[in-house]
Amino acid sequence: MLLTLLSILMIVFLSGYIVLNTNKRQKRVTGMTGMMIAMSIGMMSSLALGFQLGIVFDHDLSVPSIIAILFGLGIGYLAGKPVSVLASLDGMLAGIMGGMMGAMLGSMLGFTYIMALFVDIVFILIFCVILQITNSDSVETNITKSSGISVPFIAGIITVAFGTVSVGLLLFNQYQDSRTSIISSQSKEQSSVQENEGYQVISVDVKSTGFSQENIVVKSGVPTKLNFIKQSGYTCIKSVESTDLGIDVYLEKGDNFITLDDLKPGTYHFNCGMYMYYGTITVV
Repeated sequence: MLLTLLSILMIVFLSGYIVLNTNKRQKRVTGMTGMMIAMSIGMMSSLALGFQLGIVFDHDLSVPSIIAILFGLGIGYLAGKPVSVLASLDGMLAGIMGGMMGAMLGSMLGFTYIMALFVDIVFILIFCVILQITNSDSVETNITKSSGISVPFIAGIITVAFGTVSVGLLLFNQYQDSRTSIISSQSKEQSSVQENEGYQVISVDVKSTGFSQENIVVKSGVPTKLNFIKQSGYTCIKSVESTDLGIDVYLEKGDNFITLDDLKPGTYHFNCGMYMYYGTITVV
């Protein structure tokens, strides 16, 4: 949580710095260059902020989306204002898009140090490029006075290297998680049989593509336990909700038992917390 808070402060501070720097050098920033600056900072600032807020507000997409979109609207407008109304509009539209995507990404992936740092590094990379454009003496020709390797180039190399290592670590962790879950499920199988005596137990695998059973059939008059098995943490399905049954359960990695007593014959609907995947429970 501390890393998320520091990331939010960094995003707000650096975005504000770009706005102030653009207004200070407005005579150099004109035309298409100004539109690109407004669009880039509007998009990236709202995306990065939305991602961090999506982690904080895990079960609610509305709050991080609204805050990130409003932030992107403000940054995009202020960054484009010294150039033209069209540049402001371009930055505002990019802020809306970035806020929605960032909030959804943060809520789907949840908190991981690798992903949080990766988003921060990408944001810093874009910040360096925008700063180089606004500080350039010749914006139109895009020629800098400094010789040698530029800061954005070094930042780009670091970003690509870090991204490659991050993807490798994520794949390795996912492989290790799947092996661990298989071993743990085998060791818990015998103990769970005794605990679930007298219940009809239905297992549902939670995958990245949805639920393994979209229509669950159970017998009426028999206490029921639904076991939503989450093999990996890298899935957007983080909770199971059902208005018909009055449940809202956050899914931990592994077994997640939901006890349903005295179900009457009929059809009950359930869905994931983001309303992307749906299923039904048919009681006969």
